[in-house]
Amino acid sequence: MDNGKRKLCVSSLVLGIVGIVMSFIAPVAAYACAVPGLVSGIKKSHKNYSSSAGIVLNIIALSLALVNSVLGVLMTIKIFFSDGKKSDK
Repeated sequence: MDNGKRKLCVSSLVLGIVGIVMSFIAPVAAYACAVPGLVSGIKKSHKNYSSSAGIVLNIIALSLALVNSVLGVLMTIKIFFSDGKKSDK
């Protein structure tokens, strides 16, 4: 593997790791890291370990960010549309 392809594989791997970390903190930043990482991993994928690991990490980062985003929207909807009454059960 030449040096250019190796750099893309390493950058995909690093962006996947950063995307996973950021998916818990700020999902928008995770999207900004994971999408380019996934594209660069797929672009120069030659069935080697580092490129496959980068692709998998970026998919995991996107999945976690999506779950975090959906949960955030659902919690926001629940807070804003609650009637403010507490049930006495």
